[in-house]
Amino acid sequence: MIKTKKILFSTITAVVLIFNLNSCAEKVEKEKEEAPIVVAPAQIVPIDQAKSMYDNYSQRRSPLIQHYEDSINGGKGKFDVARYVSYDYETIKQYLAFIEQEAERANVEISGLRFYFSNYPDKPFFDNKDSIVHPRQNSIMLSPTLQKGDRDYIFYIGGSEEQEQVVLLSDSFGEIGAQGMGNISSNKNKSYASMLPSSTSSNTNANTSFYANKSLTLNSGGSAPPPYN
Repeated sequence: MIKTKKILFSTITAVVLIFNLNSCAEKVEKEKEEAPIVVAPAQIVPIDQAKSMYDNYSQRRSPLIQHYEDSINGGKGKFDVARYVSYDYETIKQYLAFIEQEAERANVEISGLRFYFSNYPDKPFFDNKDSIVHPRQNSIMLSPTLQKGDRDYIFYIGGSEEQEQVVLLSDSFGEIGAQGMGNISSNKNKSYASMLPSSTSSNTNANTSFYANKSLTLNSGGSAPPPYN
């Protein structure tokens, strides 16, 4: 009798396990079937158009950069003109998640993402001692924007850890003057800081603390010349 009960219990357990596995498999399959189809953005371009734009840069921009950089190179050899900047996919996903997190914490909405053309200085290190892997090479920087009035602004997160503020910047990452840019709250209670702290302020510690807050600008991608093929 005991043996029969054990067999019956084992059989029931096996049936339940198989049922659960089948249910999980059916659930996964159903989720796959119900996943929405993502429509291609309108900004997707055909490969031949991409090739044409790449070639236009090769003919109309690269030679100018090449000529200038070689002219100041002091006979050190040919300067390699950067043609792309790359980031691994996980870094981009992490970056998007980070700026969304910080915007939500600061109670603002991201309106766009700017890709800035940039150029590394001709020295091995930045002033903050970060290394410069490709001196004089072109690069890009990514910065989120928020909309205020009829235009978008790049920004960073300032203020204190207890009370974060969004600090608006000009298109060139410069300080925005106070005129016409007073502290405001939208009808969604989103608050914006109008300007960076003045460098002439006597409160040095306050300025240091303010500037020490969170930048949302991404750089340091893999910059490289073409593979010449």
